[in-house]
Amino acid sequence: MRQLEVENQLRDVVSRIVVQVELATAQGRTDINLALEDAFIPILKSVFNLPHLINLNRKQKNFPGIDLGDDHDRVAFQVTSTIGLEKVKFTIGQFMSRSYYNTFDELYVLMLGKKQASYSQSAVNALLTEDFSFNCAKHIIDLSDILRMVTGLRLTAQERVLSELKHILGEVDAFISMRSETVEAPTAITTNLQEIRLPEAVYVAELTIDDKAVIAQAKAELNYKGYAKSRRSVVKMALLLNDVSTDAWVCYNNKLFSFTDIEASGLISIVDEGTIERLEISDLADSDEPDNVNILKQLMWAETRQMLKARNVRSHPKDGFFFFVPGEDGQELRKEAWVGKASATRTVYVVKYQKKDPDKIAHHQHLSFDLTFSNLGGTWFSQIVPSWYYSYDGFKRSNWHDKLLSKQKRLELNLSVRNAVRFVAYFLSNTSSEEGLDEAPLSFGTLLEFDVGDEVDDDLDEGDVSIADYDDDATDEGMAA
Repeated sequence: MRQLEVENQLRDVVSRIVVQVELATAQGRTDINLALEDAFIPILKSVFNLPHLINLNRKQKNFPGIDLGDDHDRVAFQVTSTIGLEKVKFTIGQFMSRSYYNTFDELYVLMLGKKQASYSQSAVNALLTEDFSFNCAKHIIDLSDILRMVTGLRLTAQERVLSELKHILGEVDAFISMRSETVEAPTAITTNLQEIRLPEAVYVAELTIDDKAVIAQAKAELNYKGYAKSRRSVVKMALLLNDVSTDAWVCYNNKLFSFTDIEASGLISIVDEGTIERLEISDLADSDEPDNVNILKQLMWAETRQMLKARNVRSHPKDGFFFFVPGEDGQELRKEAWVGKASATRTVYVVKYQKKDPDKIAHHQHLSFDLTFSNLGGTWFSQIVPSWYYSYDGFKRSNWHDKLLSKQKRLELNLSVRNAVRFVAYFLSNTSSEEGLDEAPLSFGTLLEFDVGDEVDDDLDEGDVSIADYDDDATDEGMAA
């Protein structure tokens, strides 16, 4: 069941990326590939088994001819939104004239749009010498080819690639939003990018826990009955055994990272005190190592998760999105006040009953949102993608989630989505002060806007979003039982 669900999501996300890229290209914004070079690295690493793949433009700005390369396994990629033969010929011409074949044995041209049905091999052969070969049928690829390769991976790898593709889709949407021009242009364009203030430092220390001992103790004292699925699970149990409940940390290579001073917090209970080190935030943010930047992004997500727990917003354990839950036991309708152009309220959680049997719960509907983090021009932003989550018990995913979400999406207009983004941004920016967390290391600012004129007509519905009143009996009684 999960395998089929992941494959369906992969197809959907890939098709949406292709449509958005082709839209951007049709509008003359062919530089979209520059915004996505780094984003494709983890995907290409997985499907081509290239652990040493890097962005060559990080080594040399505007690295001529090719974008990504693994000089260990000798494979290079050109990432482009242009799908014509001339782009292929230009790339190969650069590759040959600069003798890149001395470093790379294979060159792939990855087209972000849908590639042509065929390309002239003879035209390409005219550019080649005996030192290098290029097969148009094999080496010109697009996202549908990537999708076929992904379906050959194990489920866990597919889920990782799906997560990366969702991030790419978000970056494509953000790119288009930031570059959009219309005939009747508004005077201000509001994006879904919210500025973030980072702390000055990150703290790191070596973990000292014995995994087997922690699991055994957790079984005895925490009523833990299973086996830890990850090192993070073991670290979490070790903290709970020391009466520490925070989630604002990341473990990597037997090290614990946190925005909070480890020495002054409960985190010290599971680390070697003598290894505690204070790093400047720039040591991670400006690092050339993707792992260091990823640690920082994971820390931002973990800190956000911890902050939102106090306001009854949970993170999905598998898919990582956030969703609103009841503010108190037995609550069947939760509304949150917010201020846009005016004071308003928004429904963020509601219990829906069956129409045919009003005493039975059909499902729980939660406002949800994805957060991803990006560094744009030296400033960090969170990218907000709002949606809805449907559960059968207030937490676990409903069997009818996809059907219900599809219906809800058909009811929503662009203005509804924009207002949802603005609401989530308001909620995040006020989270620190709401629960006495004014000293929280992470804070959310305002949404990024672009001024494009005089005064914008912003007569939008600030209030409650429409929640569909579905006339069906889709329930999860069997699953709940």
